[in-house]
Amino acid sequence: MTKFPRQKWLLVLVAILLVTNIITLSIYWSMKTPDHPKQGQGQGDGDRQRRMGQFMVNELKLDKDQEVVYWKLRDSMLSRQKPLMDSIRNTKKRFFDLLKDPSPTDSILQEKADEIGILQKQLDLITFQHFQQVRALCNPDQVLKFDTVVKEIVNRMTGAWRNPGKQGTPKDSAAVKK
Repeated sequence: MTKFPRQKWLLVLVAILLVTNIITLSIYWSMKTPDHPKQGQGQGDGDRQRRMGQFMVNELKLDKDQEVVYWKLRDSMLSRQKPLMDSIRNTKKRFFDLLKDPSPTDSILQEKADEIGILQKQLDLITFQHFQQVRALCNPDQVLKFDTVVKEIVNRMTGAWRNPGKQGTPKDSAAVKK
Protein backbone atom coordinates (compact mmCIF):
# COMPACT_ATOMS: atom_id res chain seq x y z
CA MET A 1 0.00 0.00 0.00
CA THR A 2 2.84 2.39 0.55
CA LYS A 3 4.02 2.03 -3.04
CA PHE A 4 0.88 3.50 -4.58
CA PRO A 5 1.08 6.92 -2.84
CA ARG A 6 4.81 7.15 -3.56
CA GLN A 7 4.24 6.38 -7.25
CA LYS A 8 1.39 8.85 -7.35
CA TRP A 9 3.66 11.52 -5.87
CA LEU A 10 6.32 10.82 -8.51
CA LEU A 11 3.73 10.97 -11.30
CA VAL A 12 2.50 14.36 -10.05
CA LEU A 13 6.08 15.64 -9.82
CA VAL A 14 6.92 14.46 -13.36
CA ALA A 15 3.71 16.02 -14.69
CA ILE A 16 4.55 19.36 -13.03
CA LEU A 17 8.08 19.31 -14.47
CA LEU A 18 6.75 18.41 -17.91
CA VAL A 19 4.21 21.25 -17.88
CA THR A 20 6.88 23.69 -16.65
CA ASN A 21 9.24 22.68 -19.46
CA ILE A 22 6.51 23.02 -22.09
CA ILE A 23 5.60 26.50 -20.83
CA THR A 24 9.26 27.56 -20.73
CA LEU A 25 9.91 26.33 -24.28
CA SER A 26 6.76 27.96 -25.65
CA ILE A 27 7.72 31.30 -24.09
CA TYR A 28 11.27 30.95 -25.44
CA TRP A 29 10.07 30.15 -28.98
CA SER A 30 7.42 32.87 -29.04
CA MET A 31 9.83 35.59 -27.89
CA LYS A 32 12.86 34.55 -29.90
CA THR A 33 13.70 36.66 -32.94
CA PRO A 34 16.02 35.29 -35.61
CA ASP A 35 19.54 36.56 -34.93
CA HIS A 36 20.91 35.46 -38.28
CA PRO A 37 18.33 35.32 -41.05
CA LYS A 38 18.98 32.61 -43.59
CA GLN A 39 20.12 33.57 -47.04
CA GLY A 40 17.28 34.04 -49.44
CA GLN A 41 14.93 35.51 -46.86
CA GLY A 42 14.74 38.80 -48.71
CA GLN A 43 15.66 41.64 -46.42
CA GLY A 44 18.01 39.69 -44.15
CA ASP A 45 21.16 40.75 -45.97
CA GLY A 46 19.87 44.29 -46.47
CA ASP A 47 19.16 44.59 -42.75
CA ARG A 48 22.66 43.40 -41.95
CA GLN A 49 24.15 45.90 -44.39
CA ARG A 50 22.04 48.66 -42.88
CA ARG A 51 23.15 47.75 -39.34
CA MET A 52 26.79 47.77 -40.41
CA GLY A 53 26.35 51.23 -41.92
CA GLN A 54 24.54 52.48 -38.82
CA PHE A 55 27.37 51.06 -36.70
CA MET A 56 29.82 53.29 -38.60
CA VAL A 57 27.57 56.35 -38.25
CA ASN A 58 27.13 55.77 -34.51
CA GLU A 59 30.76 54.99 -33.76
CA LEU A 60 32.08 58.02 -35.65
CA LYS A 61 29.31 60.27 -34.31
CA LEU A 62 28.74 61.75 -37.75
CA ASP A 63 26.73 64.97 -37.89
CA LYS A 64 23.64 65.18 -40.13
CA ASP A 65 25.52 66.51 -43.18
CA GLN A 66 28.27 63.91 -42.84
CA GLU A 67 25.67 61.19 -42.40
CA VAL A 68 23.90 62.13 -45.65
CA VAL A 69 27.20 62.00 -47.54
CA TYR A 70 28.18 58.75 -45.81
CA TRP A 71 24.98 56.95 -46.85
CA LYS A 72 25.45 58.11 -50.45
CA LEU A 73 29.04 56.84 -50.44
CA ARG A 74 27.97 53.57 -48.89
CA ASP A 75 25.11 53.01 -51.34
CA SER A 76 27.47 53.74 -54.22
CA MET A 77 30.00 51.25 -52.87
CA LEU A 78 27.35 48.54 -52.43
CA SER A 79 26.03 49.02 -55.95
CA ARG A 80 29.59 48.59 -57.28
CA GLN A 81 30.27 45.58 -55.04
CA LYS A 82 27.09 43.60 -55.74
CA PRO A 83 27.93 42.48 -59.30
CA LEU A 84 31.46 41.59 -58.20
CA MET A 85 30.21 39.56 -55.26
CA ASP A 86 27.79 37.73 -57.56
CA SER A 87 30.67 37.01 -59.95
CA ILE A 88 32.86 35.74 -57.12
CA ARG A 89 30.07 33.47 -55.89
CA ASN A 90 29.48 32.03 -59.37
CA THR A 91 33.19 31.65 -60.08
CA LYS A 92 33.71 29.82 -56.79
CA LYS A 93 30.79 27.52 -57.58
CA ARG A 94 32.38 26.65 -60.93
CA PHE A 95 35.75 26.19 -59.20
CA PHE A 96 34.37 23.75 -56.63
CA ASP A 97 32.31 21.99 -59.29
CA LEU A 98 35.71 20.80 -60.52
CA LEU A 99 35.62 18.38 -57.58
CA LYS A 100 33.22 16.31 -59.65
CA ASP A 101 35.93 15.89 -62.27
CA PRO A 102 38.04 12.86 -61.27
CA SER A 103 41.30 14.51 -62.30
CA PRO A 104 41.17 18.23 -63.10
CA THR A 105 44.39 19.57 -64.55
CA ASP A 106 46.55 21.92 -62.52
CA SER A 107 46.29 24.54 -65.25
CA ILE A 108 42.48 24.58 -65.04
CA LEU A 109 42.61 24.79 -61.24
CA GLN A 110 45.11 27.65 -61.42
CA GLU A 111 43.04 29.46 -64.04
CA LYS A 112 39.86 29.26 -61.95
CA ALA A 113 41.69 30.25 -58.76
CA ASP A 114 43.23 33.22 -60.60
CA GLU A 115 39.77 34.32 -61.76
CA ILE A 116 38.60 34.35 -58.14
CA GLY A 117 41.72 36.27 -57.11
CA ILE A 118 41.20 38.95 -59.76
CA LEU A 119 37.58 39.47 -58.74
CA GLN A 120 38.49 39.54 -55.04
CA LYS A 121 41.20 42.11 -55.77
CA GLN A 122 38.66 44.36 -57.49
CA LEU A 123 36.27 43.98 -54.57
CA ASP A 124 38.97 44.86 -52.04
CA LEU A 125 40.00 47.93 -54.04
CA ILE A 126 36.40 49.18 -54.07
CA THR A 127 36.19 48.66 -50.30
CA PHE A 128 39.53 50.42 -49.75
CA GLN A 129 38.46 53.40 -51.87
CA HIS A 130 35.20 53.60 -49.93
CA PHE A 131 37.08 53.70 -46.62
CA GLN A 132 39.38 56.40 -48.03
CA GLN A 133 36.34 58.50 -48.94
CA VAL A 134 34.75 58.01 -45.52
CA ARG A 135 38.02 58.88 -43.78
CA ALA A 136 38.25 62.09 -45.83
CA LEU A 137 34.72 62.94 -44.65
CA CYS A 138 35.77 62.80 -40.98
CA ASN A 139 37.02 65.64 -38.80
CA PRO A 140 40.34 65.13 -36.94
CA ASP A 141 38.69 63.63 -33.84
CA GLN A 142 36.60 61.28 -35.95
CA VAL A 143 39.68 60.16 -37.91
CA LEU A 144 41.18 58.68 -34.74
CA LYS A 145 37.99 56.74 -34.03
CA PHE A 146 37.68 55.79 -37.73
CA ASP A 147 41.10 54.13 -37.69
CA THR A 148 40.04 51.98 -34.72
CA VAL A 149 36.63 51.14 -36.19
CA VAL A 150 38.09 50.18 -39.58
CA LYS A 151 40.57 47.85 -37.89
CA GLU A 152 37.63 46.10 -36.19
CA ILE A 153 35.65 45.97 -39.45
CA VAL A 154 38.60 44.51 -41.35
CA ASN A 155 39.04 41.88 -38.64
CA ARG A 156 35.39 40.93 -39.07
CA MET A 157 35.66 40.89 -42.87
CA THR A 158 38.74 38.69 -42.83
CA GLY A 159 37.35 36.24 -40.32
CA ALA A 160 39.67 37.14 -37.44
CA TRP A 161 36.63 36.91 -35.16
CA ARG A 162 36.55 33.16 -35.80
CA ASN A 163 39.94 32.66 -34.17
CA PRO A 164 39.51 32.81 -30.40
CA GLY A 165 43.30 33.08 -30.00
CA LYS A 166 45.15 36.37 -29.94
CA GLN A 167 44.76 38.59 -32.98
CA GLY A 168 47.51 38.18 -35.49
CA THR A 169 48.88 35.03 -33.90
CA PRO A 170 47.79 31.66 -35.22
CA LYS A 171 46.53 29.18 -32.67
CA ASP A 172 48.87 26.34 -31.89
CA SER A 173 46.93 23.23 -32.88
CA ALA A 174 49.02 21.11 -30.52
CA ALA A 175 47.99 23.32 -27.59
CA VAL A 176 44.33 22.93 -28.52
CA LYS A 177 44.56 19.12 -28.38
CA LYS A 178 45.92 19.12 -24.81
